[in-house]
Amino acid sequence: MRNRSQKMLKSSLTTQKLGPPPIGTRDIDSLIPRTVPKISEKDIAGHLLNAGYTHVFKDMDTPPSEAYLKEIDGLEVEIEFLTNNDTRTDKDKNVVVAGVNAQPLSYLIMSLRTTKEFQTFSHERGRVVSPGAWMFHKGLTFTRRQSPSKALKDLYGIWYVTTQLGDFSKHAIVEFNELILEHPKWYVIFQKNLDNWIANASALQNMFIVDHC
Repeated sequence: MRNRSQKMLKSSLTTQKLGPPPIGTRDIDSLIPRTVPKISEKDIAGHLLNAGYTHVFKDMDTPPSEAYLKEIDGLEVEIEFLTNNDTRTDKDKNVVVAGVNAQPLSYLIMSLRTTKEFQTFSHERGRVVSPGAWMFHKGLTFTRRQSPSKALKDLYGIWYVTTQLGDFSKHAIVEFNELILEHPKWYVIFQKNLDNWIANASALQNMFIVDHC
């Protein structure tokens, strides 16, 4: 995994024909299961609107993809909702969950099940996708990106998490290896995606990438 990460960094930083350099975003992808317990009279959409977010539609799908926008400390924050597509119905359609339209994505069930608790400076607690599951999902899906720059962002993120965060990176790799044992068929796809991308990037730039960095 570490060798692939080093190759990806070299390729993503030098492969200009695949698009502009990797970009950063301020969007928040909120993962929600198909069924959400009711703990308030308001649904998720109601709470977001009450907090000052603006609701926007992003396409003409049925139901349409949507987002909630708000400026916080001078920066525009965008929240979208994603859910798993492991049900047989509505596999390719957005679904309404707790008042918001959620986009079903492949492999997302792993991210919903493998989470890590966090606490903000204001002592608010929540859960995010664990780093191992996040890397796994990015490696499985970056080839579906319509924007080349976003695909490069995904690859850069995998490299960064696996190599640049000290003990956090070590724990992320351990978790990733555990997920490989749980999802061996998905890992075959993960390897194929990365190997094909690296080979393609090398051909475009006539690059020589050593096998052991």
